[in-house]
Amino acid sequence: MRILKPLIVVGCLALLTVSCKKAIEKKVQDMVMDAITHGEWVVEQYFEGSNNLSSQFLDYRFKFNEDGTLIGTANSINTNGTWAPNVSDYTIESDFPTATDPLKKLNGLWKIKDSDWDYVKAEMSTPDGIKLLILRKK
Repeated sequence: MRILKPLIVVGCLALLTVSCKKAIEKKVQDMVMDAITHGEWVVEQYFEGSNNLSSQFLDYRFKFNEDGTLIGTANSINTNGTWAPNVSDYTIESDFPTATDPLKKLNGLWKIKDSDWDYVKAEMSTPDGIKLLILRKK
């Protein structure tokens, strides 16, 4: 019985630690989702290699929704897409399946390099080189 009590205590502490860790991870994920899905975003900078193509996105506003839908709006015209964040891998996958340039340039898996509550800096590696995207919350 003496050996059993410490094992039970250690087991309970381990379960409690795992539960707390999961609760904290869930809270962080909820905070990130809240920051992304509340408000509109604009492309502050977009580069393909050394080519600055930011001006192609000047009229666009983006709305990320909690259900995984994404809307790009320019000149009152909406283009529907999807997005899927992966908080543990620091990635976001976006897809505008029917889009033409410039929106189709945003399709793919973006690796988040830096972020705060009002901006995201992400990169995508392609066979043609690195794409750089900086989004800013409006």
